[in-house]
Amino acid sequence: MNFFLATDLVIGVNEALSLARHLGELKTQKPGIIYDAVLEENLYFRDVKASLCADFPDAVFSSNEFGGEPTYSYLEKTAEHFRGSGVDCMVAIGGGSTMDLGKGVALLMTNNVPALSLKGFPADVFDPLPLLTVPSLPGSGAEVSYNAVFIDEEAGRKLGINSRKNFPRKAVVDPMLSMSAPEEAIISSAMDSLVHCVDSFGSVKHTPLSRIFSVEGFRRSFYALQQNQLDRAESRIDLCIGSVCGTVALMNSGDGPTNGFAYYLGVRHKVPHGMAGAIFLKEVMRYNLSHGYDRYAMLNAAPLSGTLREGAEELLFQMDDLYRQLSIPSLVSYGYTSLNAAEFAREASGALQGSFGGNPVPFDKESAEYVVKRLVQ
Repeated sequence: MNFFLATDLVIGVNEALSLARHLGELKTQKPGIIYDAVLEENLYFRDVKASLCADFPDAVFSSNEFGGEPTYSYLEKTAEHFRGSGVDCMVAIGGGSTMDLGKGVALLMTNNVPALSLKGFPADVFDPLPLLTVPSLPGSGAEVSYNAVFIDEEAGRKLGINSRKNFPRKAVVDPMLSMSAPEEAIISSAMDSLVHCVDSFGSVKHTPLSRIFSVEGFRRSFYALQQNQLDRAESRIDLCIGSVCGTVALMNSGDGPTNGFAYYLGVRHKVPHGMAGAIFLKEVMRYNLSHGYDRYAMLNAAPLSGTLREGAEELLFQMDDLYRQLSIPSLVSYGYTSLNAAEFAREASGALQGSFGGNPVPFDKESAEYVVKRLVQ
């Protein structure tokens, strides 16, 4: 049984104000710092940035204004900004896309090759610059993962640069950075955590250790959403821990249909990844339960009083309530009806066989069509 995690992790309120200390532990003299452009309006981030400028007056900054998953060409452009500057470490402050951008830039700083040549699982690459990640939203888990998503514009597909060399050396998780984020962004990110936890839990490649993280991550994220008190720092910490747990579990198990559907819908309609996954999550779970997979009962924090199937059904009832509370949309919101549902399912199936293969029960294009049709009723 294999299990890996390669990032030092610090979680705490106001921890981002101590970034200079954390960078000092990495022996950094001149950091390159990429941050989400939207954070410019965040008063707390301004304090964080001011502190960095005071401690590292020669730091090189770049604002990520792309507004979505970065393309390989945007990665090239951002890397060019830092080339020749003498930076010895990268810092990525923001959402999953900005942290992925940080991974890509850190790798390109030591590998002077076209970004697109690194797509997939590159081998024989030099070690990147050390990377420190600071998430501004809990959910993507990019702060502790080695995956980095990038879009191939010509192919119209999300691909990525996936190398274990991408692991951030350190992640500093401070819920205060997310306090000014719109609630819909927090909900989308938290739903991303739930998808990671559920997909990794049911994955045919799960291990006993990965399931510990799946269960803990799901319960923390689900409870924080249920309580509907996302303006509290305590709830944000639960979401942060849930995010880390879900991503660690996913790295050590693999994904399933929900995550695959989310990638496909996200690219086609520019739907935030977490919300795209949320649209499919419940119906994929219901499909699996209807085909005999009742282990979802283990995700339910309530003590099991009946059979596993009854426990799984109770969890899905709770999820129905949560979806109503959070106003999670269906595919109808994106122009799909019973007339084009089958077409969507066929196209998604052709692109996502790898994700479908991770499902705990057999899942094919007919299964995908069943799920999609449930989401246009």
